[in-house]
Amino acid sequence: MSWGGYGGGPPPAGYGPLRTTLLSAGFVVTLGLLAVAGGAVDALFSFGMLFATDSCGTGSSSDPVVCHVTVWAILLALPWIGLLAAVLIALLGGLWATRRQRSPWPALAAGATVYLAVGAITCLVLFH
Repeated sequence: MSWGGYGGGPPPAGYGPLRTTLLSAGFVVTLGLLAVAGGAVDALFSFGMLFATDSCGTGSSSDPVVCHVTVWAILLALPWIGLLAAVLIALLGGLWATRRQRSPWPALAAGATVYLAVGAITCLVLFH
């Protein structure tokens, strides 16, 4: 049998059934809902960070770590960076798994783990 004038043997790359590399709708919806929930949590945290420096400069001998402007800015940005990293890990990991005909759900769990770890680190620094 001839494959478009290439003679016998296996078909060249590009011939044959197309592999789907799209993520399932359930995965995309779940990722979107978790990203919105993470964004809501981060927005509430950012609102709370507006009041974190209220006790700074009140004459106490040891100011909290949040009284330093650089630390405050890092603590404000860290949850948002964690959310972005978590969504990228879940999305790219899900695409990678789907292309290899595996389940994308472990990538979602990895992204959620990254988000929770960054949140825990932020809380540890904030309340230290």
